Amino acid sequence: MNVSASAVTALLLFATLKILPAADADLPAGLKNQKELAPGTTLEVPDGKYTTKGEIRIENTRGTAEKPVVIRAANRGKAVISGKAGFKLKDCEHVVIEGFVFENDANQQGVLLEDCRHVRVTRNTFRLNEKEKPRWSQHWLYIIGTRSGHNRVDHNLFEKKLNKGAMFFARGDDATLTPTEHDQLDHNHFRDVVYANDSNGHETLRTGGNDLGAIGRSTHTIMEHNLLERCSGEQEIISLKSSDNIVRHNTFIDCIGSICLRLGNRNEIHHNTMLNPGKVSPAGGVKIYGFDQHVHHNHFQDLTGTGHVAPLAVLPGRFDTETTDQIGKMYSDHTSGAPTRAKIEANVWVDCAALVIGREKPDKDYPFSPHDCTFTENLVVRTQTMKPPLMILGPTREFKGQGNVMDITDHDIIPVDKPWNRWFSVHLGLAQNKDGLIVEGGKRGDFPKPVVLRTKDVGVDAP
Repeated sequence: MNVSASAVTALLLFATLKILPAADADLPAGLKNQKELAPGTTLEVPDGKYTTKGEIRIENTRGTAEKPVVIRAANRGKAVISGKAGFKLKDCEHVVIEGFVFENDANQQGVLLEDCRHVRVTRNTFRLNEKEKPRWSQHWLYIIGTRSGHNRVDHNLFEKKLNKGAMFFARGDDATLTPTEHDQLDHNHFRDVVYANDSNGHETLRTGGNDLGAIGRSTHTIMEHNLLERCSGEQEIISLKSSDNIVRHNTFIDCIGSICLRLGNRNEIHHNTMLNPGKVSPAGGVKIYGFDQHVHHNHFQDLTGTGHVAPLAVLPGRFDTETTDQIGKMYSDHTSGAPTRAKIEANVWVDCAALVIGREKPDKDYPFSPHDCTFTENLVVRTQTMKPPLMILGPTREFKGQGNVMDITDHDIIPVDKPWNRWFSVHLGLAQNKDGLIVEGGKRGDFPKPVVLRTKDVGVDAP
């Protein structure tokens, strides 16, 4: 069944105050404004392929926490949105979008949330139609506006992205420097973001923005229990350009790039597992800029990246303050704060390329070296002889390392003349399993056992 935008609008119409497909001239005038149905309404869209001529607009719709307005596919995965655009929700609260397949033209979002609060997008498949020459960045699920926040995106599948733009982007409003806040991204499956040959703007997940991050705005986004496979658009898998975010309990498999704390402060990255069984390159770990970042209890294995995409990259910045007023036309791609008071603790690196702290050769674009950071109680393991050193240490200021453990097979690679050698003690033969390491060590004895999420744990049909 192939259904027009007029028909899908009619199916949805009675559940909201206003549903207006922007380009559908065939929509009867009497159906363009309707009284809002009471909270608690559930609308089921029959199976079919719905070809939209413009956005399916849902405006000024109010459910409640106890009685949300639910718009869902009658049978999960059987109502397909194709054509020009997906849903645009504006100034909505407690609305649920559930069970659709989005295959619309990626020049407009699958779901756009503008000035929305407590909206949930759950158990959908996003497989947008990306053309070879897009008109602009193609963000598939996009949160904008001055009054957005507390939205949840969970148990969805996002797959097969080619063009510039993110699969998920929690932004806000750049003009008023107002971020969306307290959004949650959990139990989603992201896969197959095609490598763009070092072209910028192909991050899989994003928060904030250039100006929002530079002036220190907080989005308080939580990204947890997601599985990312082959998400390799560019050197940043996740780009945080905002403060006070949490990235935890996610699994990354065969992804090019890093979790990048690009702009902003006080972000926490913990209990993530980053594996590279396919030996893709450059596969990175975490890249740190900004103040008071906390990276702890993560497991990294077989990561191949170097420099900016190293398994750990703590790099000099362009400025030495928590924020900068170099925004708008004064913003530069080099804008970044020197890592300051970062805590890197109780992480495990197994058979990875060298960790990079500081920069071996000075760069005039990044004059401020890492300052007052700590590297403590970490484990670095080499189960095989590898050419790269365990660590590359450039100029830093008051950088402290202690209580770390190295477990290596080749004692000849221990560089007694390197200052970072004093940060480690040597242990041998720590236990391994098929997923990584089961280890005990350090003063606290709490190196993480890696938890690897599988397809059954996330996405549309997961519990």
